[in-house]
Amino acid sequence: MQNIFTLTFGLTFAYFITGFFSNSLLAIDGYAVASWPPSGIALAGFLLCGRRAFVGVLLGALLTNMIHLDHITDILHWQLFLQALAVSLAAVLQAWVGCYFIVKIIKAPLDLSSLKHSVQSLIIAGPACCVIAAAIGTSLLMFNNIIPVHTAFDNFVAWWIGDSIGVLIFTPLILAAFNYEQMRNRLQVILPATLIYVVISISFYAAASVKKDKDIQKQEAKVAEVRLEINHKLDEVSAHLALLSTFFASSDDVSYAEFKRFTTTQLDYSDEVLALEWVPKVPLSTVAQYQQQIRLEGFNEFYIKEQSPQQQWQSVTKRDSYYPVQYVHPMLGNEEVVGFDLASNAQIRNVMMMSKTSNELIISEPMKLVQSKQDDTAVLFFFPVFGDLDIQGDFRGFVVGVIKLARLADTLQFNHHSQVSIHFYDVTDTQQRQLIYRAPHTDSKLLSEYQLVIGQRIWQVQLFEPTTQTSWIMYWFAQILGMLFVWLLITFLISVTGTNIQVREQVAQQTRVLRQEKQKADEASQIKSQFLANMSHEVRTPINGIKGLHYLALQQRDWQQARHYIEQADGALSVLLRVLNDVLDFSKMEAGKLDLIQEPIALNQLIDELVNLVQFDVDMKSLKLILELDNNADLQLDSDPIRLKQVLLNLLNNAIKFTATGTITLKVWQQQDATYFSVSDTGIGISQVAQQQLFQPFAQADSSTSRRFGGTGLGLSICKKLVELMGGSISLASEEGQGSTFTFTLPRISPLVKAEQLEPLFAELDTSTLSFAEFKILLVEDNPLNQHVATAILKTKGCIADVASDGFEALEKVSETHYDLVLMDIQMPNMDGLQATKVIRDELFMHQLPIIALSANAHDDDVKKALAAGMDGYLTKPIDAEKLFKTVWHYLQKSTH
Repeated sequence: MQNIFTLTFGLTFAYFITGFFSNSLLAIDGYAVASWPPSGIALAGFLLCGRRAFVGVLLGALLTNMIHLDHITDILHWQLFLQALAVSLAAVLQAWVGCYFIVKIIKAPLDLSSLKHSVQSLIIAGPACCVIAAAIGTSLLMFNNIIPVHTAFDNFVAWWIGDSIGVLIFTPLILAAFNYEQMRNRLQVILPATLIYVVISISFYAAASVKKDKDIQKQEAKVAEVRLEINHKLDEVSAHLALLSTFFASSDDVSYAEFKRFTTTQLDYSDEVLALEWVPKVPLSTVAQYQQQIRLEGFNEFYIKEQSPQQQWQSVTKRDSYYPVQYVHPMLGNEEVVGFDLASNAQIRNVMMMSKTSNELIISEPMKLVQSKQDDTAVLFFFPVFGDLDIQGDFRGFVVGVIKLARLADTLQFNHHSQVSIHFYDVTDTQQRQLIYRAPHTDSKLLSEYQLVIGQRIWQVQLFEPTTQTSWIMYWFAQILGMLFVWLLITFLISVTGTNIQVREQVAQQTRVLRQEKQKADEASQIKSQFLANMSHEVRTPINGIKGLHYLALQQRDWQQARHYIEQADGALSVLLRVLNDVLDFSKMEAGKLDLIQEPIALNQLIDELVNLVQFDVDMKSLKLILELDNNADLQLDSDPIRLKQVLLNLLNNAIKFTATGTITLKVWQQQDATYFSVSDTGIGISQVAQQQLFQPFAQADSSTSRRFGGTGLGLSICKKLVELMGGSISLASEEGQGSTFTFTLPRISPLVKAEQLEPLFAELDTSTLSFAEFKILLVEDNPLNQHVATAILKTKGCIADVASDGFEALEKVSETHYDLVLMDIQMPNMDGLQATKVIRDELFMHQLPIIALSANAHDDDVKKALAAGMDGYLTKPIDAEKLFKTVWHYLQKSTH
């Protein structure tokens, strides 16, 4: 019970505190918070505690939503409470759904040791699931008219981004705090990430505070500017009226032309003044004379008038004195006001009397102009005119300014370009506020309001400006980018920490593995060193023989003895070639480039060929070769004949090599779908330890084996790979000192690709009768010794070959001389054989000229490159004279037909 209480309190406290500070310090325009930590805390609570986190998350969300209430008692209103509860439940649902998807659906809970699982889970629980609270919360705010409809999408995006980043940052932080056992692992993740988060938040708060202060200063400056301009405009109106009053006070008789001329200048500088009027005081006794005088000035129909209750013009009723509008400018649009007795309106009469008594500017209440057919509202500025201020009885009348506040507001907006709209209210009567002017505006917010005292009236001025949120967009995006950086940092730290933990846990095991691998590497190094020593021995031995026998042959004058030495050297050369072929075959198999094909094989014939090849060595060691073939007289098998022969020959040669006395038995039999081969000897045998590695590359029974019998250690490895490539398997049965038996089996149905049925490339020719005397052959070879050897071999058949040292010289010769065939070396300076062949084919257009490659490169890739370049055949060095003669004869005969 205590644990549940602690859990609930902890989640509630963490949710509320982080939400409170985020709203207080990081919120923009009320709802846009770039990082909302409570969403990450809620998800982490469900991941760590399951359903037990429900109450804590709900209470924390509910308390956080109360931050937006104007008064704490507003929660007692059931509508507000239901809204706060619904938003809170949406936050709980979002966290629960995120937890469910992580644990149940994708089944990849936040494994802090796996960067892939961590990022995958956070993306699902963050941007994917955080749509829930954002959508529900925004809908509720819009439905309850807390936010306008046109801002709903922006609010949704801000809410969604804030929740998503909150999950990305705070969920892994809380999991790291509770999942890692060692404190140093927790601090390694939490301290740097929290520090960077705090720094970014403080930086944003400082920048936002500075911006808010600047915005306030700008608003205050804007308000001060507008107030100053309003005061300036009203002062201008007052000054114009005071000047006009002085003009009338200093003149006993002012004509309309003079009035018009004087006021025209004033109106040119004051667009806000709708009209200027002269209103004299006319006693009852002088009314007739006054009317006659005005008519003589050109106002023929002038008479002092007033409005009836039905708003019709009529002659004034009897009063002690009248205040008619004598002059008005501009006249256009104001004709009806001429002669109107302003004192006939009780409201205006009171204003006039106040102005006369106080001898100062007095303005009227907002009123509808009698001369306007529209519902226009204006105010009248009255300024008294006295002939002599010392004589109270020398009062002459009033100068009046008709001011339309709409024109004043337009003038202000036009001048300062601040997009400020203005409302004017008359609040002299505190019980009743009268509208003077309301500017048309949409989507505006109140910038400032103040009271203005003018002409013993009190005006309330309200200043509005358009509402906009775009000024915060860069600050908000900068905050989001900063929070994304924090998430990347957390992800990196969690990945590094998890990796370090795994490394420390596996260090002992890896150490053992490394020791084992080191032992294997040392053994492999030793084996390879032994192989190199064996190779050196195997190569140097025949070379030594060849060199010594050549020396002996050169010392002989007896040709038969010299020939015998040379034949022996040729045998040593065959041994050297066999060593090189073993290495070449092994490299092909290691690279996966050894291609085998199946052909029908007559095993009896193949065995006869093998016996002929090894019979000499058997006889030399006085051994007995026994053949045990199946009762089937004609054994047949589909496989690669060359590779099968290579395997059997290698096994027979090994048996001969390691057998001093006794017998060697070759046994072949077929059973069901397989053909079996075994080679047994009565030789030295192989120990059980040595048998474990005998089929490995570079391996022999022991180091003394290579010293006693020679060999590269590749033979059995090659045999094993060849047998497996042909679809079979090989095994060994041996006891040390008792001989050995190698057995391998091949399937009757071969997995190899069938060979294409082509005619033999060369006929069985008797090269002793061949002659190339009538043919012209070009030898392209850069090595002088090889030039001499090749030309000498061709000369034995009557051919005197031309020689070119590189590709350029070869092109010159084939361009100048007709040749029947070209022997082309591949690797040469200046221009190699492949390039020269391409030029001959593509530029000299000699497509019928046979070109045979003559190269020391024996890989299949080299052959393919030569044929692709346009060559017809490929011969490898060292030159086999018989094969050279047959190949040359084949292509010479082919080109002549």
